[in-house]
Amino acid sequence: MTDKRAADQDALIDRILHLWRADAETMPSEPRLAELTGASRNSVREALIRLEERGYVHRTQGARTSPNRRLPGVGRRIDEQFDHSLSIRAAGYEPTLEVVAADRFALTPGGARYDDLPDGTEVLRTRKMWRVDGAPYALAEDLVPLAHDVELDPRRPVFDLAEAANGIRVAWETMWIDAIRLDAERAQILDAETGTPVIEMTYCGYGADDRIGYWSREVQLPAPAGLRNALIRRVRS
Repeated sequence: MTDKRAADQDALIDRILHLWRADAETMPSEPRLAELTGASRNSVREALIRLEERGYVHRTQGARTSPNRRLPGVGRRIDEQFDHSLSIRAAGYEPTLEVVAADRFALTPGGARYDDLPDGTEVLRTRKMWRVDGAPYALAEDLVPLAHDVELDPRRPVFDLAEAANGIRVAWETMWIDAIRLDAERAQILDAETGTPVIEMTYCGYGADDRIGYWSREVQLPAPAGLRNALIRRVRS
């Protein structure tokens, strides 16, 4: 799918979601959605397929398309990636971002490496901490390979930093999830006790051509309602 076609599909999906009502028993029919959005039936059908993959609707061959009415209470979906500040604000809380550290250096062998970048790769390393209504919530360390000599604002989302630093528009992330206990350094930053049980997530963000835009390692403290990590999975029987 070309960038323009993908953008058109994303815009169509947004229009369909705008029409969606959480209390509706069914979605409008494909012809009606085509009429309401001004798109072709083929485009609407493709958009509905993508919405089903994301858990928004359930489609049955020859039958109705039903919306997932539980979505408003799901929380933060780990199968979708957004900047934390946007997710926190969308959940009805006030976000605060603190840049704990930011530096440039060349990766060396050994140490607590969580990436698979070649030794000697020049990277921007940032450490950022988000608060929710003033309370510590998440701490992330990002490694962004530097291919361009540009000034970078470490407060920008890691996706934007990757595109500016190495020209990669990240399309996918692979994520690994572990249950760990906080080490002393991260516990101090998060105002938590050393050994506090937390979820640690390690991400690799890469473009459509498989080039790596960034590596990231993040820990989260227990989240308030609306920010709990959730995953919607399709059930096949």
